[in-house]
Amino acid sequence: MLFKEVIHAIHPYLMKDADVPEFMRNFIQMICNIPEEEWYTKRDPSSKESYTDASLRKFYTSGPSKKLAKKMLSRLTKDNFIESIHEPNREDVVLDGLANAIKPFTDGVTKENVGAELFELLKRSLEEIVDPTLENTRREQEARNKSNLLKGKYGSGLLDDCNSTCSMPGCSHHLQKLADDGRSNPDYEILVINEKKSPSYQNICAVCHDCFEKYILKHTAKERKELESVKKLQMDARDARSTISEIDIDEGIKNVIESLANLKPNTMTSLNYEPTFIANKIDENANFLLAETVKNYVTKFFFSINKVMQNLSRQNQYPDELVRAEIKTICNRLEMKGLSQIEIYENISRHLNRITKQNIIYCNIVVCYFIQSCEVFHDITQ
Repeated sequence: MLFKEVIHAIHPYLMKDADVPEFMRNFIQMICNIPEEEWYTKRDPSSKESYTDASLRKFYTSGPSKKLAKKMLSRLTKDNFIESIHEPNREDVVLDGLANAIKPFTDGVTKENVGAELFELLKRSLEEIVDPTLENTRREQEARNKSNLLKGKYGSGLLDDCNSTCSMPGCSHHLQKLADDGRSNPDYEILVINEKKSPSYQNICAVCHDCFEKYILKHTAKERKELESVKKLQMDARDARSTISEIDIDEGIKNVIESLANLKPNTMTSLNYEPTFIANKIDENANFLLAETVKNYVTKFFFSINKVMQNLSRQNQYPDELVRAEIKTICNRLEMKGLSQIEIYENISRHLNRITKQNIIYCNIVVCYFIQSCEVFHDITQ
């Protein structure tokens, strides 16, 4: 609520030593000329002072009632308020502090016009209490303005982080508009995940227009935490890409993966035993699906990939020792970054996919081969 945010922002600069009831009592008297006896709905005739102080505290934490806000709007005293803010004894440092306190809510405020700017801001906040739809309109507009500013600084990187797909869990909207002639234009908003924190890279993500509007108007703590989890995965993936890009993978791996894509079932020989060593490298309790995937691919394709690599090496089309050393270095770097085993598996697979331009499933199979042959993952420490 704008009223509450503004009141809390200016309290340290106006009557900062006053307790909340005294501060609110003086503030209401500054901005309107409604008699104090009309501020409340009396509920406890035997304890008027206690109740009025409780009401003033409630105004501070939750804003005035709709009824009182309507009364205040009809009896505002703009000149009195501005004169009170700019009284001769008010020090410049206080006016500067007030101006800085309300800068997040209004443009162009200075110590010279802070009284007038603050009055208009408070008037708008009271109007939003009377008509809540105005608050939604303001919040949406402020969020879109912030989104537009953040696009210039972070836009392309955030689109890369989410592969141009809405970051909101459960949404698959594409964040590019595709024209018939093949051209594409970005079509997205940047969302601040936690409004109580600064809009840094760690606290923003790219989403579609629908999810943007729903989230800024209303979201639960659970939805915020889910989006924070998505953001962490995106940041880990970006960090992994940066780490992997520092290490070149010989393009001979492309020949291996292309050959795998051309394998015929009748030419393949499967393992006649289950690769039980996987249990020493992958924690099946934590990564059961990864362990099963690796077992299946290794059992089915290990011999065939090994044969392809040997043939290509004899033809000088695949430097086996060099590629193994490169894959091992990548795995070690990602482990040092603290990535989980499934994140390491996925990031190496995606990196091979970017290099070879082959189907990701072939890249997954090759990464499983390197797990079997000990370039990817170390033995689990017991």
